[in-house]
Amino acid sequence: MKYLKIVLFLCLSITVLSCQDDEKQRIAETQRTQKQNDSILKVISAAWRFDVPAPTPKVAQRISTWNEWEQFNNELRQKPAGNAINAYLQKTKTLVAKADLLRNNVPVFFNKPQVRARMGVLITKIKSLYTYINIETIPDKKVIAIIGEITHELTALENQFDEIISISEIPKEQGEEEMLRALDTTRMANPDAMIPRLATPQTTTPQPGAPQTNLPQARQLTPPAAPVGKAANATKPTN
Repeated sequence: MKYLKIVLFLCLSITVLSCQDDEKQRIAETQRTQKQNDSILKVISAAWRFDVPAPTPKVAQRISTWNEWEQFNNELRQKPAGNAINAYLQKTKTLVAKADLLRNNVPVFFNKPQVRARMGVLITKIKSLYTYINIETIPDKKVIAIIGEITHELTALENQFDEIISISEIPKEQGEEEMLRALDTTRMANPDAMIPRLATPQTTTPQPGAPQTNLPQARQLTPPAAPVGKAANATKPTN
């Protein structure tokens, strides 16, 4: 019995020591990851810059009431408050929320399929940035690359706005407007003239004594030929 207690005590001691070693190893690993991320965040902080050109005056006028766009851009211009990991987690989380709201209240002039497609790509890039920051060991190269891609998509979206405005300002070809106006005037003055007429058969009423030139000629009937072997002028015998 005495030896059994000693064995149990030794087993318990080994278990406790093993747990203490695992805890120390876990704490050391966490500290090592934290130091590594601190160094990575310094690199990311230096690259955290979205150099998006200011919109042209015509674009700025059209998006002046698009509050979601203004709030998103304001959030991008502000760097995370501090170099701690929590600051970057909060920043990217806020950016995702602001990006998801971009589809709301899009100006009617820009609410086109090509604009919505570019906004979808931009939102996907923002969510990728959030995913990378949430990885235990932050991939700094991927984060820096995605920052550049977000800048590119923002610039492309503003260029799309400019293109839509430019297309809307292209004048019509010389004479096109006058031709359309003339067609509209013709339709208003004589709408029946624009409807194609169907060909109808012409019928005439014959006048007494007048030749019926419009009536078809009667076909001449040919008498049937006499049967073979009989005279053509044969008559029926009489009793």
